[in-house]
Amino acid sequence: MSGIRHSAFGIRRQAPRGSCCPNRTSMKEQKMSHLSDTGSVQRTDEAFRKEIRAFLWDAVPPDIRAATRAHCLVTREQAARWHRILHARGWAAPGWPAAHGGPGWSLVQQAIFREELAASDAPYIENLGIDTIGPTLIRHGTQEQCRRFLPGMLSFDDFWAQGYSEPDAGSDLAALRTTARRDGDAWIVNGSKIWQSLGHWANWALVLVRTDQAALRKQDGISVLLIDLRSPGVTVRPIRYINGALFHVQMFFDDVRVPEANLVGKADGGWAIAKGLLVIERLFVARVAECKAELARAAELVRARRHEEGQPVNMEHAIEYALVARRHAALDIRLRALDAAWWPAVRQAAEGGSPDLEASLLKLEGIQLLQDLHLFRMDAHGAASLPFDPEALEGRPQAGQGPSAHAGNTTLHMWRYRGSSLAGGSSEIQRQIVAKAIFAGQTELDRPRNDHLGEEQAMMADTVRRWLDGHYSFERRQKIIGMQGGFDNEAWAGLAGLGLTNLAMPEAFGGLGRSMEDLLPLAEALGEALVLEPLPWSAVLGVQALLALPASTTRDARLAALASGDARCAVACGDEPVAGRALRPTITARRVGEGWQLDGLNPLVMGGAQAHHFIVAAKLEDGSLGVFDVPAEAGGVVVRAYQLHDARGAADVRLDGLALAAGALIGRGDDAVAAMEHAMAMATIALCAESVGAMRRVLGITVEYLRTRKQFGRTLAEQQVLQHRVADHYRAWSGARHLVRRALTGWHAALPGERRRRVSAAKYLSGMAGRAIAFDVLQLHGAVGLQHETPVSHYSKRLIGNELLLGNAAMHLGRFAEAADAAPVP
Repeated sequence: MSGIRHSAFGIRRQAPRGSCCPNRTSMKEQKMSHLSDTGSVQRTDEAFRKEIRAFLWDAVPPDIRAATRAHCLVTREQAARWHRILHARGWAAPGWPAAHGGPGWSLVQQAIFREELAASDAPYIENLGIDTIGPTLIRHGTQEQCRRFLPGMLSFDDFWAQGYSEPDAGSDLAALRTTARRDGDAWIVNGSKIWQSLGHWANWALVLVRTDQAALRKQDGISVLLIDLRSPGVTVRPIRYINGALFHVQMFFDDVRVPEANLVGKADGGWAIAKGLLVIERLFVARVAECKAELARAAELVRARRHEEGQPVNMEHAIEYALVARRHAALDIRLRALDAAWWPAVRQAAEGGSPDLEASLLKLEGIQLLQDLHLFRMDAHGAASLPFDPEALEGRPQAGQGPSAHAGNTTLHMWRYRGSSLAGGSSEIQRQIVAKAIFAGQTELDRPRNDHLGEEQAMMADTVRRWLDGHYSFERRQKIIGMQGGFDNEAWAGLAGLGLTNLAMPEAFGGLGRSMEDLLPLAEALGEALVLEPLPWSAVLGVQALLALPASTTRDARLAALASGDARCAVACGDEPVAGRALRPTITARRVGEGWQLDGLNPLVMGGAQAHHFIVAAKLEDGSLGVFDVPAEAGGVVVRAYQLHDARGAADVRLDGLALAAGALIGRGDDAVAAMEHAMAMATIALCAESVGAMRRVLGITVEYLRTRKQFGRTLAEQQVLQHRVADHYRAWSGARHLVRRALTGWHAALPGERRRRVSAAKYLSGMAGRAIAFDVLQLHGAVGLQHETPVSHYSKRLIGNELLLGNAAMHLGRFAEAADAAPVP
């Protein structure tokens, strides 16, 4: 083939061999320059991480290290001592600018520091003076207030509490009743605050007070005062927490006189200050660093359980271990999704953006995950977690060895973090924030975003969506379902014209020379339209298998034919193919003279009804794997075509004494195994991306239905219980989307075990989210959702089908656990 061909993207499909391609060279140079810059940043970050890690390894005092390893609570003395060690290094306030005594770190460096701090034996300290009150003064306070108060925060000479919550206000922050009236050059404060974390350590508090009782809105007439807790009229009553420790306090203010100089900002302007925490600070409330550290500690328990009394010696032990390992694997996958969502939000904030919605989603998921991790540790220890050690409340570890030596102390933290879903805006409030954005049309359910894509990727995604909107409506799809096999040649030609059939194929074969990462956003778009044509099975599974096999005349000819868009292939790779699991071929191949004879039945070959050629994995006589190119029209090939529940085409392919020439064998042995494993990995990730697109669209359809459907004179969208259900589905979809999008990042540099974990993690999470959404959108639509004429029913069937294909969620959770178990101990 020769000549220049173009797709609808305006990207070159093939250039004449031997010709000069200055545009392509320029693009490559730009890409290499970008990669060089990115690599430089990554190397800088890694050097910074190593510096932090080396310091923490040596700097933690031995007694504090022992207390941390024994899971003791932190005392004020220990907290102060450790904080002053960090202060001497200049790291006491990682988020503060250098002008105010902080290190002036970037947001990424702050995140790295928190990760390393949580992973070390340093004590975890909730210091609101450093985390929120100091930054509030830096933004809203006077220069005199900064000079007066910030040094004491940095040195730990002053410890600060935050006086927001009140006994009768609950989560309604603006319903406060603590008052302050002007009296000359001071304010007279009366009222009470409650649930101040570590308030018994504090000598100062930032307090919200009502200074205008006649304000029309309860959010107006509120001011911020800095109150010395040693002032006459202040009473602090410690409250014993559920884990037995003193943690919260209630503060009483009886005619407490506060100097005018201690007013932050303007009088009656406190609501904006109270609600004005930077997104940067709210992002860290997601506690991603703590989740990572807790997952690593949980992994130690799993390894210990694995090697109790050597290898598992009986079925009971093996089953118990498998259950523990799977539960840990599910937590690991959730952390991967949280981390995949976390870093884009951090970088968006670092670049001046406002990922407000992302902050709420991250807090919801991060806090839930942290709670579940602590619960996992308690359950893993079992009854050993019940004994209570009062010495642990005072930071004093008891002697003991082994993974369960301090099991009772881990339960202290399990109870401690049950309150995290209430602090900083409860989980219910965060769900309400997410739901409000969803039903106001401010999320990707209404407007898909391409800001995570490069310029060309965004252009391709927009082009595909526009074509699908114009040529693949739901009504058009319904007609295609009625066609023989649920396939439309015209639609296939249109998709091929867009370049979707050969996007990830090298230019040498007539392809566009793009990567699988470029294909994933387009797979999402195809999922949004529920495309029936077998693109994932021909253009991904088939093409990737061929590309991974050794070059040969037969293989190269097949790739060239597929690149044209006029041909289609399907892969017959055995019974229930699953990425990362050994193939189970149902076809056998034996030598007959110079050629081969193939026999057997391969069930459920996706796209097999419309394939012109089959790529067949067969068991050879020596037990190894062989891969054959089989024309669909060859004698001895019997194709029984049918449609799945969701109308996609598939086939059972029977080979009866099929005679093939020697050149039909295009791969064997380790090459064949590696090629098929790679192809199934790529197809699985593409299928996950398709599910992500289908989830996005069906959630959008459901939200629109809830906005308009009325019962008892009110729209369904006004019911909070339905709002929160949709918010939870949106969160699950968001986590799956981030995890799938990250799956191929650094793919070629990742070890084989890590690649398998990535594939299984994506399939598990997209499967779990997809199944939950598939069934609940039917419930939210009522009886109308169960009708064939209703789009939502078709999305539900597609999501259920995708969850089952290439291994369901439960199977991939097991594969993830096995891959993690085989990984070397870090």
